[in-house]
Amino acid sequence: MNRQGIGAVLLFAGIVLYGMIHIGTIIHLPDVTIWFNQWGRYLQATFETGGVIGLILAILLFIIGVILLLPRPFSDLSKGRVMKEISERNREFDEKYGKIE
Repeated sequence: MNRQGIGAVLLFAGIVLYGMIHIGTIIHLPDVTIWFNQWGRYLQATFETGGVIGLILAILLFIIGVILLLPRPFSDLSKGRVMKEISERNREFDEKYGKIE
């Protein structure tokens, strides 16, 4: 399986896991008796249902999946390789088809 395939699987797994944790949290949300705390009622309900680890795992799977789906690493963008490649392709196009003015 290639990099994009693994990224798509991880992204989908993160979304499905987050959806399952979210449904359990929303069902338990009316039973939360704490109206004010540092994290809010949603995370309190997630903590009470035991979904904090699953929530963190879902977020990590989502982020890793998105990173794997990116076409190039971020280091290539910072070195200006992309802009150099764009200008090279623009020059090749101008040579082949002539400059449009």
